[in-house]
Amino acid sequence: MTDTLPFSTQRIFDVEKSVRFSEEKAVVTEIAITQHSSIAVWGVRPGQQVSAHTHPDGQDTWIVVRGELTYYLGDGQKKIISAGQIDIAEPSQVHGAINEGLEDAVFLSIYSAPSLKVLTASP
Repeated sequence: MTDTLPFSTQRIFDVEKSVRFSEEKAVVTEIAITQHSSIAVWGVRPGQQVSAHTHPDGQDTWIVVRGELTYYLGDGQKKIISAGQIDIAEPSQVHGAINEGLEDAVFLSIYSAPSLKVLTASP
């Protein structure tokens, strides 16, 4: 599920006011899209996941704002990332996550490339 906030000329955004959740699956809400990047906030309830994937054309930087996630590194490797931590996935590096905790998780995704191309990958 992808949501997009109404277009605005604002430059400052409140992450907690922008995040959305669903009982069915993780929700991504686009905050800003420019010719150089896209910034989105994800709401991930316990048990929900962001499927493992890659971006062949750009870097995807995740900043965990709330909660924790089990982050997929590819080749079956995982690592817990928590509020305040940042992960950088270079082009073609596997990334994705599952919320195995008891609390909602919120993270920002800053994708640096002119277009968002997503390829499915194995965690």
